[in-house]
Amino acid sequence: MTLRPWTLDDVPAMTAAVQDPEIPRWTEVPSPYGEDDAREFIGKLQSGEIAELALAIVDAADGALLGSVGLRLPQSSVGEIGYWVAASARGRGVAPRAVRLLSAWAFDEYGYARIQIHTDPANAASQRVAESAGFTREGVLRSYGVVKGERIDIVMFSLLPGVL
Repeated sequence: MTLRPWTLDDVPAMTAAVQDPEIPRWTEVPSPYGEDDAREFIGKLQSGEIAELALAIVDAADGALLGSVGLRLPQSSVGEIGYWVAASARGRGVAPRAVRLLSAWAFDEYGYARIQIHTDPANAASQRVAESAGFTREGVLRSYGVVKGERIDIVMFSLLPGVL
């Protein structure tokens, strides 16, 4: 598995992957999602218009798209990781490995004091990813997040330097 920047060559694979209803259900990925949406997203990443490090997760052997992982900096020295995995790649440990790689890099490269993951309380799979990646469940924050215009509760997970 490799993490790399998104390119316009990824548009067809990204578009196909996010047709899986589980991805827009639990993320901010809109539905419907077409190739124009993918091109716009990648263009905004490349121009710096989106303040996030968003990376494609790809198979190291053949370059096939496995998913996405991203890192935001919502406050000084605190990173926030989000991810999705294509249906065909689920159950293979892709997301926990990607989260661990990105977290280790962020701690080493930028000296973050904390990295966190927010999950929907009903998203058991995402909670398993956080725990498998070494994050600690801190609790449920009521009406903490806004996803697609709706206020939601979130389960907060965190990782501190030196834990990986």
